[in-house]
Amino acid sequence: MGNAWVLKEDQPRQHFEFGKNWQSFLKVVDEERIAEAENSLRTILETGSLAGKSFLDAGAGSGLFSLAAVRLGAVRVHSFDYDTACVACARELKRRYAQDARQWTIERGSVLDNAYLHSLEQFDIVYCWGVLHYCGDMWKGMANVVQLVMPRGKLFVAVFNDQGVKSRR
Repeated sequence: MGNAWVLKEDQPRQHFEFGKNWQSFLKVVDEERIAEAENSLRTILETGSLAGKSFLDAGAGSGLFSLAAVRLGAVRVHSFDYDTACVACARELKRRYAQDARQWTIERGSVLDNAYLHSLEQFDIVYCWGVLHYCGDMWKGMANVVQLVMPRGKLFVAVFNDQGVKSRR
């Protein structure tokens, strides 16, 4: 999803095609980069394992963090993105590195699509990194992903906020 913005409710969504960037990134994905993603998740989750936990990657991009969640033992991993090329990237990572991971599902979906989101269950961990500021209605997207977090679950969100010179510095 990390790439759609809505012009009006009745107009089609337009988006920057991040999937093209992620397709280039797939050329350099290796065990070292996967290990870095695993370490990143361990750090933010403050645990070495996701055993017994479910993980939602909302706006999965390349799917790298979904793969990391699979490798850290999550019992259910669900990845979605609005960009079809991103979905294809995540599927390619799964094919290369986790072909037998039946607990990992990958779909096209949007943080702004209430019907789609209501079709999902809640998750122990919802990971939405660098996505919501691109979706066209950040606050609606935020409210939507919050609803996907189980009671006592955790939501991890990163939102970019360009403040001009201050950000560049």
